[in-house]
Amino acid sequence: MRKGLFILCAGLFSLALTACGPSSLEIKEMSSECDFTVEVRYMQQDTIGLMVGNTLYLSTRQVVRDSLFPMLVSVRNPNDIDDNRVATTTINNSQELTAYIGRAVPTPTHFGVVIGENVGNEIGFDEAKTVKKLSDYFRTYGGGSLVLFHEKGGELTDAKKLY
Repeated sequence: MRKGLFILCAGLFSLALTACGPSSLEIKEMSSECDFTVEVRYMQQDTIGLMVGNTLYLSTRQVVRDSLFPMLVSVRNPNDIDDNRVATTTINNSQELTAYIGRAVPTPTHFGVVIGENVGNEIGFDEAKTVKKLSDYFRTYGGGSLVLFHEKGGELTDAKKLY
């Protein structure tokens, strides 16, 4: 009897924890509120970031190093994704990154970080360290907000407001 009661309580507790997270609709709303998003994904043999509209796609190889910089980034037109990449830009510090982002989004205040489902394929990838690096950078904007998302199968599965 006690064992059954314990299992029932544990099940209700885990259900309560699940219910406390944002719904799928709330996650979509949170992502749509982001002025600028960084998506971190494992891309085999790729070390160049890709800027598409207001999203910067970073390879896990770019974030496993001690520093984000130097960062190599190329641009694609979001209206023509098959368009060839333009020349790669080397970004050497946070001020250059801020200027680079400012050309795509003049005054961003709401930021998102998406951790792709395949990041575990990169040897040495540490999500906590990556989120800290990006969070420390976005704090330089002063004010605003940062939301951490996780992605699986092309869909955002959860969201957590970091500040």
